[in-house]
Amino acid sequence: MAPGEPNTPWLRLLAFLAIAPIALLHIQQLRAQSAPPAAEVLAGRVLEDSSGEPVASAELKIHKPGNRELVADLDTDRAGHFSGTGLPPGDYTIDAVKPNFITTTFPLHLPANTPVQLRLVRYGVMDGHVANVRGEPVPGRVMAPYGQTIGATRITVLTKQPGSNEFRSLRDASPEDGGHFRFFDLPPGQYELAMWYYGLNEGSGMQFYPDNTNPKVFTIAGGETYNNLNFLVTPTTQYKVRGKVAWPDSIPAASGFALALGLPDQPVLPIAIALAGKDGDFEFPNVPPGTYDLFTTGPTGGYTGYESVLGKGDPYYGKMRLQIGGADITGLSVPVSPARSLSVVLRAHGNTPFPAACPQSATVALTSLDPWGIAFFSANGPVSVAKEQSILNLPPGRFRVTANGLGSGCYQANDPVVDLANKDLPQPVAVEVAAAGSIRGTLHAPRPIDFAVTLLNPSNPEGTQSQLAFPSADGHFTFDALPPGKYRIAAQPATAASKTRWLTDLSKMTEITVAGGEAATVELAAGGPE
Repeated sequence: MAPGEPNTPWLRLLAFLAIAPIALLHIQQLRAQSAPPAAEVLAGRVLEDSSGEPVASAELKIHKPGNRELVADLDTDRAGHFSGTGLPPGDYTIDAVKPNFITTTFPLHLPANTPVQLRLVRYGVMDGHVANVRGEPVPGRVMAPYGQTIGATRITVLTKQPGSNEFRSLRDASPEDGGHFRFFDLPPGQYELAMWYYGLNEGSGMQFYPDNTNPKVFTIAGGETYNNLNFLVTPTTQYKVRGKVAWPDSIPAASGFALALGLPDQPVLPIAIALAGKDGDFEFPNVPPGTYDLFTTGPTGGYTGYESVLGKGDPYYGKMRLQIGGADITGLSVPVSPARSLSVVLRAHGNTPFPAACPQSATVALTSLDPWGIAFFSANGPVSVAKEQSILNLPPGRFRVTANGLGSGCYQANDPVVDLANKDLPQPVAVEVAAAGSIRGTLHAPRPIDFAVTLLNPSNPEGTQSQLAFPSADGHFTFDALPPGKYRIAAQPATAASKTRWLTDLSKMTEITVAGGEAATVELAAGGPE
């Protein structure tokens, strides 16, 4: 480099160092503008509602509202804790799932101000034995040498319907070897326990627990276990019922008929069954005194584990009332008549327009409410808005009418029960549908954000799922996309220090009716958190 010539490389380095901080700042600003939102941490704990003990291996399925695809799937550790990262800020729906627990669904916005505290409700349990007076276990099934069931013992759990004193069959099972039975999947509700038996050495009959005069109502709020619910089958006075099915000449003589005796006030299961031979003769050998309905169905074409099945050809049915007591009944003639039909139509609930969310046609299922001793499954048929549809080959009995295949966002809003023994039954029977309803609520409490609001639909114990809402600071909460029906709702403290159960006796929770396509409003009051 010649003397006096400027040192160009050094000048360039100095110039670069002067502008480098500005360039770096500009690059960082560009990166900040293009980077995705910072991921949030989701953390919390799951406890068992009745005991407050941690729930291990509970699964939290996280997805965006209205989307079934999971965005995250977390599990709780031994202490009930869970945590996950990588979730961007936004709204999520979480399903908390664990075997033997009710699935709990709740919305959550991230970032969350505090860890999520969640209490899961365990199913209730009923457990007991069935024995005779000699202490011997009562069999679940008595088999004939040719393989058909000629005697059985069935234990049934009956569930109380919301807003009424009606009990419906929820579960039934036969005792295992040793006479033991156990129901382990009972959601919150009120229940009765009953036993039906026939074809035993002790005869036939029906018993409530602990007796038929004062049946015990069992309350399950979550996690209750009722043990030693034992039934004793004792011999009673028994009578014979003999007769003949007077079937039409058009039915081949080789065809048989199935007969069953049921209690008019408890028509859940038959207390005796019989088969008519080729000549139509039948006999019930051991029937206790009482009032019964006699159901007759044929021609038969075989049998299942506990029932007969219809054979080929047009079915015939008969139903008559019997009073048994004092002496055997002999020479009874049982008439049968051709099957009946039911006309059904699809309509909007109330005076509202037909919901856009509902299809123009669906499938209707008729579930028999009488113990015919025949495998009726459910009689299915189409139902349409455009015109009446007829379902054929039905017996003269009671049926519950339920629509299936309504799709997402459409629900049945009524619960029709029809009796086809009534020849003057108005037809068609309308299956009323409506769009989903919702609940808009306000919780009045010193700090509403320290509470959780629990919602249950006890009218649907088969699909029981609890829903949660966490109120805002001003106490507002919502439940959307609800099927029409009667619900139970309650608010309880949800802080980590609280030991209060979220679910108590359903009768102590507020009942609210949700109409299709409408928003129900509710005001809840609660004390401060513990």
